[in-house]
Amino acid sequence: MKRLLLYVHFNRYNSLSDHVLYQLEQMNPLFSRIVFISNSQLDEAAINTLRERRLIDEVVQRKNSGFDFGAWRDGMDAVGWEQLKNFDSLTIMNDTCFGPLWDMLPIYQKFEEDNTVDFWGLTNHRAQGKMKEHLQSYFISFKKEVVLSPAFPHFWLNVQDFDDVQDVIDHYETQVTTTFEEEGFRYRAVFDTVDEPTDHMPHPDFSFYNTSAILQHGVPFIKVKPLNAIPEYTVAVLDFIQKNSDYPTELILRHMSKVFPNTENYLLAYKYAQMAPASPSPKAKVAIHLHVFYTDLLASFLEIFATYDFAYDLYITTDSKKKVPTIEEVLNLYNAQAAIHVTGNVGRDVLPMLKLKKELSQYDYVGHFHTKKSKEADFWAGESWRNDLVDMLVRPAGSLLAQLEKSPDLGLVIADIPTYFRFVKLDPAHEAMIEPMMTKMWKEMGMTKVIDFKAYSTYVMSYGTFIWFKYDALKPLFDLDLTEEQVPAEPLPQGSILHAIERMMVYIAWGQDYDFIIAPHPKRLAPYIDVNLLNTKPSNTFYPWAPIEFTQFGGLKGSVKFFFHANFGILKYVTKRVLAPALRIYHKVMPFN
Repeated sequence: MKRLLLYVHFNRYNSLSDHVLYQLEQMNPLFSRIVFISNSQLDEAAINTLRERRLIDEVVQRKNSGFDFGAWRDGMDAVGWEQLKNFDSLTIMNDTCFGPLWDMLPIYQKFEEDNTVDFWGLTNHRAQGKMKEHLQSYFISFKKEVVLSPAFPHFWLNVQDFDDVQDVIDHYETQVTTTFEEEGFRYRAVFDTVDEPTDHMPHPDFSFYNTSAILQHGVPFIKVKPLNAIPEYTVAVLDFIQKNSDYPTELILRHMSKVFPNTENYLLAYKYAQMAPASPSPKAKVAIHLHVFYTDLLASFLEIFATYDFAYDLYITTDSKKKVPTIEEVLNLYNAQAAIHVTGNVGRDVLPMLKLKKELSQYDYVGHFHTKKSKEADFWAGESWRNDLVDMLVRPAGSLLAQLEKSPDLGLVIADIPTYFRFVKLDPAHEAMIEPMMTKMWKEMGMTKVIDFKAYSTYVMSYGTFIWFKYDALKPLFDLDLTEEQVPAEPLPQGSILHAIERMMVYIAWGQDYDFIIAPHPKRLAPYIDVNLLNTKPSNTFYPWAPIEFTQFGGLKGSVKFFFHANFGILKYVTKRVLAPALRIYHKVMPFN
């Protein structure tokens, strides 16, 4: 059979995801000719990849005008309307799906041998209101008889470039089936949803709202959007695919992590580092930055560094010249070498790291650590916190660096949540105070990916800013060239730029197209802890917060600001509840004309 595929690609960030390459690779043997139509502006490297791997025969680059239907129209025009008649079938599809999960050839053969079918698709949408039943347009295949009919070019040549996707749905997706059905052509779907139960579905669109039914009925593609829109089912979907298909689910995880923020709950379970013993290659250039405020803790870090079986350069920053002799004495004791920089007592550990921009930019991988203590609760929120971070990120450095080196997509390694923060929560008022600074910095860094920090009640971060990273992953942060004037002096106020940076590192890396992994906690804490805290009875709603000592967080001014943010929501709620009955009575007595 001589088959033609018109494949429409769109990526909001103008990149070419690996699942698209896999999709084309699997579909390629079925077709005599594949026309790749991109509604995104791909760079030359991406287009060369398609051509060098011989996945496509022709590329059409265009603006995203008219969406898929405008693209398919232009693809037909590129092939030539007379040339279309030379193919036994013409298939239109787009890259809004993952798959194929199973071999497509038997499906094609089944419908090609069925003389009662003139065109077919994967799923149909049942009639609803004025909308008639129709094949969903993410995949439709037309036999030669349909293509040869006068109705075929008449339909496609009249496709307009609507700017509103709903106009495209109303005029074309819902009409393409009925147009050819009215010409006497017959159609079928791989999964006929018309008589399927729709219990617990808000809308009878099975491709979006019922991925489980799609999988159980053998549809070889699943839509991308519902995996992010209905995340509570995504882990089960991935598990089903792993057990019943040879499809590499890492392609799904990789694409979802690039297009959507990679901190979505359904993704986190797949981001744990593998802790098998390993080391980076000898060619890897590694830098370690250690900010030493508390000199009594330096030796504990040097003892661990001495166990590394890979080469690294050590950079130590400290706040005062008076501490340099002590630091040098400890270095000599451990026969260690380091470049020491006095950076002042502004910006804690973060600004000193950023001041090393010129030095750190020369390395493949950078570790950032500091001699952490917490004045407000030194043992519980200081020593235990620091020890957890050291166990997760400092001791297993070789294994973590090996994983960074192995994957070009990885740009950051963070620690799992320290033990202390499994029993307490960050105060929501505190987090609300930080969000405006995060939004402001995102714009200042010129990040092109879209993220709404207001939508998050908490953030995926390495508590305490211990991290391993590739410099390019955090380059926008270094390029801000923050000065001491932009960073508050001690005691640090709530909602400072340093709090924002701590929470933003994973998201900055995502903005640079890098993913992250989580170094697992060596101590097992039962997930029942999280379940118990999440499901506290209303009569017992006290949930301990991490203590805030305002001497360390802005003094009197910081406490007043915190009080406003913490209580504004309560005041708003009480006001609404008190005024609402009075307003209802007023409207009854004094109705508006």
